Amino acid sequence: MTDEDDGLIVLRIALYFGPACFIMLSALWFKLLRDGLISTGVFVALLVVNLPITVAGVRLIAHSVSRTSVVLAKTLLAAGDIPPPRSYPEQDLLIARGRYAEAAEYFRDLVRVDPDDCDPRLRLADLLERHLADPAGAEQQYLEVRRRSADPRRQFAVTNALIDLYRRTERRDRLKVELARLADRYRGTAHGDAAARELKELKADGA
Repeated sequence: MTDEDDGLIVLRIALYFGPACFIMLSALWFKLLRDGLISTGVFVALLVVNLPITVAGVRLIAHSVSRTSVVLAKTLLAAGDIPPPRSYPEQDLLIARGRYAEAAEYFRDLVRVDPDDCDPRLRLADLLERHLADPAGAEQQYLEVRRRSADPRRQFAVTNALIDLYRRTERRDRLKVELARLADRYRGTAHGDAAARELKELKADGA
């Protein structure tokens, strides 16, 4: 989570929790004064400390929310426990030489041998989209990965890849579907909130 995200969290909590906390504390001190449980001097002193108590409450809640969001994001993305991407030396050499079609055929061979192996599918989809001008083929491979793998890391990667693909090809109908999926599944995280904002903007534009 970025500093900007943290700042927005603190601001929201301060707006919604701060005034309510201050008012409730003041009401409590007034009740104690009215019931004769505290003196006027103590009442005034408690009113003075309302502000630091409220600020401390805002900070405590913000810290808890931020920590929860980070834990959720790490759980979803398996942060700190992501194995290095599989290496494909021959294909990577072909790509480095600009022989994209040949590299794509190698990845297709791997997919034919093991249709459930999603790593070469993702590499093939990337080649089709970025270098071979085949967005439909790339979309097909991304959707196959989604269908064949329940790994939350791959699901997240595929959703983001499809969002980028639909942005580039200006397929706003499918873009809205994927943004809604991301916003719903990762609600409360920076990624989910960003998707929800973009989806709202698209709908406002009549897209």
